[in-house]
Amino acid sequence: MIDAELLEDLRRLMNTLRLPEYMRDLTAAVPDRLVKEIAADFRSYNPHPAQDPSAKVSVQGAGVVKTGDVGPQHRPVDPSATNSGWVEAPKVDNWRPPGVDLCDRLVDAQDAIDRAERIRQLAQTAAIKRAEAEIKAREEEEAKKGKKP
Repeated sequence: MIDAELLEDLRRLMNTLRLPEYMRDLTAAVPDRLVKEIAADFRSYNPHPAQDPSAKVSVQGAGVVKTGDVGPQHRPVDPSATNSGWVEAPKVDNWRPPGVDLCDRLVDAQDAIDRAERIRQLAQTAAIKRAEAEIKAREEEEAKKGKKP
């Protein structure tokens, strides 16, 4: 006959061969006896012991609000107070994000630089066209003078 311990090892081996690799690693790392002990320990754990259903809860020493004052954070603001801490919110219609004025000045300066560059380019193009027109006129004059003699 086969020894009971050997038979248990053989069954465990057959079961682990059917499992995926990650599960085989887990079963090899934790022995069966430890898992059984953990399960038995958990079963004996009873977080809420049974109580008599007739047990009633009674609150003792509960405070009662007598004045109706729920605290300073819920009191209305007194606008006549000199140091109430209240600040009027800025109006949305005239609000500008900080730094927009600086960005506007930077963009305006770059626009002026771009305009000056464009004017320079146009002046240079006009000067080149005038020079080409003068050269063409001289060539035509010289051609006319060359034909006369």
